[in-house]
Amino acid sequence: MKRFEVSTEIGTLSVTYQKQKKMLVCLNGAGLIPSYENFSLILEKLPPTIGYLTIDFPNTGRSSIQNLAGKNLDNLVDAVYEILKKLNISDYVLCVHSLSGILACKLMNKDFNCQALVAIEPTTKKVMFADFSKNPYPEMEKQMRLIEEFGPELYFKNLTQTTFSPEINKKIWELMQEKGSELESQVPGFHVSVEITKEDFEDVSITDRIPVFIFCQAYREKEYRESEYWISKTRLILGGSHHYLQWSESEKIVDIIKKL
Repeated sequence: MKRFEVSTEIGTLSVTYQKQKKMLVCLNGAGLIPSYENFSLILEKLPPTIGYLTIDFPNTGRSSIQNLAGKNLDNLVDAVYEILKKLNISDYVLCVHSLSGILACKLMNKDFNCQALVAIEPTTKKVMFADFSKNPYPEMEKQMRLIEEFGPELYFKNLTQTTFSPEINKKIWELMQEKGSELESQVPGFHVSVEITKEDFEDVSITDRIPVFIFCQAYREKEYRESEYWISKTRLILGGSHHYLQWSESEKIVDIIKKL
C-alpha cells in the first residue's frame, strides 16, 4: 500500500493506493474523516486480487487546505477523473458514501470504465433539499435526538470507538482534530467544500449497463426506489442502524464486491 499526493485543479489530494488490475475506488461523504480509515473495514477484507484507491477531498483527512470558493461538483468530478487517469485505473468498482453518491453518478457519465456502483446511503435530492420540519422520518428523528443529546462530536466519537481498534480510532481523531484546527484559522469567506445544487441532481442519470447496489437502513427503502439511483439493475440491501454502513455492513459489502 502506498500513500502519496496528487496535484489536481482543486488542490493537492492525498490518496492511498494498492495496485491491482481490478480496483475498488472509495469516495467519502461529507466530514473530515480520512477516507482510508473510513473504508478500512472493507479494504482489510478484500482478497489480494482486488486493489484499492481512496481519495481525501480538499480540507479532509490527509489532504491540504484549499479554499473551494467558486468550485462546484463538476470540478470535484474532474479531479477524481484526473487521478484515475494518472494512475491508469481502467477496471474498477465505485464504493461511495453519502454525498459522493451524486459525484459517482456524474463520474460514471464521464468515465465508462466503472464496472459497478456500491453506494452506501447515497444522498438523494429528496433528502438534500427536504424540509424535515414538515415530514421527517421517525427513525431519522430518533437518530437526530441522539445527536442533539450528545452533540455531533460525541455521537460520532461513540460510533468510532465501538467500531475501530484503539489505534485506528486514535489516528482518525488525531487527523480530524488537526484538520479542524486548521480550518478554524481560515479567513472569512473560506469555502470548505464545493457547491452542490439541485441542478446537479437533475442533470444526472445512471446507465443500465452496470449493476448498482445500494446499502441503506430499512426506513429509507421507499426513498431509494423513487430516487435518481433507481434503474433496472439496482438492488437494495437493507440493514444497519446508523448512516455509516461501511462499518456495520462491511462483510456484506465485501461479499458483493468479490462477486463482481
